[in-house]
Amino acid sequence: MKISKRLFSLTRVHALVFVALIHLGAIGQEKKAAEGLSESQKAFCSKNDLLGYAEKASKWKAEVDRLSENNATEGSDSDILCLGSSSFRLWESINQNMAPYKMLRRAYGGSKYCDLAIFAPKLIDGLQYRAVLIFVGNDITGSDSDKTPGEIVRLATLVIASIRTQKPNVPIFLIEITPTPSRFKVWPKIQEANQALEALAKGQSNTFFIKTATSYLTANGEPRSELFLKDKLHQNQQGYELWSSIIKHSLSSVVSK
Repeated sequence: MKISKRLFSLTRVHALVFVALIHLGAIGQEKKAAEGLSESQKAFCSKNDLLGYAEKASKWKAEVDRLSENNATEGSDSDILCLGSSSFRLWESINQNMAPYKMLRRAYGGSKYCDLAIFAPKLIDGLQYRAVLIFVGNDITGSDSDKTPGEIVRLATLVIASIRTQKPNVPIFLIEITPTPSRFKVWPKIQEANQALEALAKGQSNTFFIKTATSYLTANGEPRSELFLKDKLHQNQQGYELWSSIIKHSLSSVVSK
């Protein structure tokens, strides 16, 4: 009986040690994941349950630093700020297509809501603008790391909160994720995410959802290939002209030209 109690005691000690080692290992992994981020970014990740995304997001830190280095001088109260991914970054004719609106881009290729949530505070720090357009289309691609609509909404809410911290009343527009030929196999999942983002916008003050998808589909419900580059993902000039007409129509109902 005494031996059994002793074995039980030893087993329990071993279990506690094992749990402690796992905990220490997890802490070590979290610290490693946040390497490359600033102290404020690490604290933000820890506070908002973003450490799991920090390692992959850190590869964009240099680009984010470059984009934001002139925030104090580049922005103005007449600018429409564009936050998000390569659909903004590659839009070289944006000021012509979006005229008379004056556009200001803070976008990087491959952006997902999980890294934009981390970098939004840096991207807008000290920046002046009068409205915000957000387009992120890379969280659902057909990979094992695809996010659920609920997680996308959580991350988008953090992005909105960062903007509201700086400018509580600025109009924010979430742009619908486009149906592209290269990712049309997961279009039903993307549609769920779009519906969730639309519901998010409806539940937030001065936040709007810009529907675009139907304009990019044929009568048979297939993506209009003539609107995209050869990669079947990014828009060509014809696509951008269509996109800008839809976006300007939504903007004009809230933001004066």
